[in-house]
Amino acid sequence: MVEFSHRLALVLVLMVSASPLATGGTASATASSGTATDMSAGGQHACAITPSKRLKCWGDNTYGQLGIGGDLSDQLVPVRVPRLRGVRFVDVGDYVTCAIVAHGGLKCWGDNDVGQVGDGTTQDRHKPTPVIGLAHGVVAVSVGSYHVCAALTSGRVKCWGQNFYGEAGTGTSGTEYHTPKLVKNIQSATQVSAGDSYTCATVNSKAKCWGANYYGALGDRTVQPRDKPTQVYGLTSGVKQVIAGYRTTCAILVRGRLKCWGDNSDGAVGTGTSGNEYHRPVQVLGMTRGVTSVDTDADVTCAVKNARAKCWGANFSYQLGDGTTDPKDVPNQVSGLTRGVRQIKTGLFHGCALKNNGVVRCWGGNQAGEVGIGSLSPQVPIPKRVHL
Repeated sequence: MVEFSHRLALVLVLMVSASPLATGGTASATASSGTATDMSAGGQHACAITPSKRLKCWGDNTYGQLGIGGDLSDQLVPVRVPRLRGVRFVDVGDYVTCAIVAHGGLKCWGDNDVGQVGDGTTQDRHKPTPVIGLAHGVVAVSVGSYHVCAALTSGRVKCWGQNFYGEAGTGTSGTEYHTPKLVKNIQSATQVSAGDSYTCATVNSKAKCWGANYYGALGDRTVQPRDKPTQVYGLTSGVKQVIAGYRTTCAILVRGRLKCWGDNSDGAVGTGTSGNEYHRPVQVLGMTRGVTSVDTDADVTCAVKNARAKCWGANFSYQLGDGTTDPKDVPNQVSGLTRGVRQIKTGLFHGCALKNNGVVRCWGGNQAGEVGIGSLSPQVPIPKRVHL
């Protein structure tokens, strides 16, 4: 599979990188201190919304996913996305970025080879581009590896881009969509999450998933792909949020209980074991209450519990943020983030956290400047502040 090969190549590059203290470059612009109201990380880049509702992005820009125009060079510090105002929400995938703006309109940009920008073409977009048919009414958007989904005010969900495994939820597979298509049998969605070739949503407090089902990522006790929404085993009530990742999936339940399932090769499910897989949701150790944010990607899961940041899973590029490269199969404290953490996001090999005071801190792999600290140090072992 192309996506797996691409990720494996990146893993090998990172594993042979220089020491974490090496510096490979300098910032192309002067950083200025600032805060954020929301942020997102994915792939090898990240973005944050400023208090003035402008968007700043940093890191990998190979496909124009930073939205800054014709300059496709990586950005080592946050740069403002031109002519984009009134930003309400942002989500970052591997190679695409999407933002909800005024009146619930949706704009996307970056890699578009299977139509994931949603403008009816397959031409890469280096600037924010309106998604066809979604000029208003979008309440949430989620960017996967090669597809995108949006939750609407009507409670319906629309997806577009790659649909090789049924991840668009239309009842078919082996296709691609260049404009948004309605997901079947969903009427009251409150949240949606696009992962790597699969999608999940919260519908009437139930968890539903569809698409590829490698390692049991859909949580229906099978490994069969599904081309329309399927009930996650046991999560028929009390679901607040469900997050689709690379091959691991997690759900926050009432009172902040966390359950995960799918690929556990490096302990990303958080059960105290590794090298196995779970085809249905299981309890994450120590996470029976108090979880308010969770994200998972590329064999790593991170969560905020009682305002503290915890991560577990693979750690070869310091992506757990604890200053070591030792993998962890149970939730592990991220260095320095022991209070006041509001939100946490994971990228391909890095993580970022947003604190209650608006400060963003990132850590882990930094091959493309995704940690946002103005240098190309191959790895950043513990969280560092991103100056917005």
